[in-house]
Amino acid sequence: MNDSVQLGRAPSSVQVERRVLRDGVFDRLVEMLLSDSLAPGANLNIEGLARQLGVSPTPVREALAQLEHTGLVSRVALRGYRVSAPLTLDEIGQLNDARMIVELGALDIALRRRDTLAPLLDAAQRRHLDVVAAIADSPAPEHEAERIAAYRRFYDADWAFHLTIMEHAKNRYLLQMADVLGSHIHRLRQSVELGLRDMNEATTEHGRILRALQLDDPAMTMQAMREHLAAVRSRSLADGAAEQRRHSTSENA
Repeated sequence: MNDSVQLGRAPSSVQVERRVLRDGVFDRLVEMLLSDSLAPGANLNIEGLARQLGVSPTPVREALAQLEHTGLVSRVALRGYRVSAPLTLDEIGQLNDARMIVELGALDIALRRRDTLAPLLDAAQRRHLDVVAAIADSPAPEHEAERIAAYRRFYDADWAFHLTIMEHAKNRYLLQMADVLGSHIHRLRQSVELGLRDMNEATTEHGRILRALQLDDPAMTMQAMREHLAAVRSRSLADGAAEQRRHSTSENA
């Protein structure tokens, strides 16, 4: 009888291997999308990508479905997937406005347990500073892949600081929103050059949030977060405008 119960179930080791393969393909596709190797609007051929990555089409198909949620790719009926166009300035502003609403709301709730939040946020800030120091001490990336890898290390540490606050709100709906925001911030990187250039600004602004929290001043903590997100919005829009000017100039040259 036990044998009949197991019919149709894949062994757990096979499921893990499949998930690891899909995640590896996902990471490789993100790198390709954040570089110049896949142009905006380009069609993504699943069979061709599978051959290029040395895998079967299944993990590529699964990774593309996952990538659709980030906005980096879009699915067109009867035509498959294609690379999304960079965010417009209006979309960059909307994304940052959404961050402001969600993150300030999450922080307001998390501050109800600020005694337990403070050490967790301190640990996240220390990890962020360590990553920034390691990147700063390394030779300047010579290749696009190295620059993207450095950016992703910085992004993961930066987002972990924000995610620590949202997780401490203990609200699963806010966490779902945070997951969506985190995905779309990858697309923001596709549109602007921010990331490694504003490392010092980001860690300094995070430091102000942490110090206000450690001083047990909720109002100051909220204000520091508001100022940080406003600064990120300003930098993103300025960099996005500069990127558009560079693109326009290269097209007209």
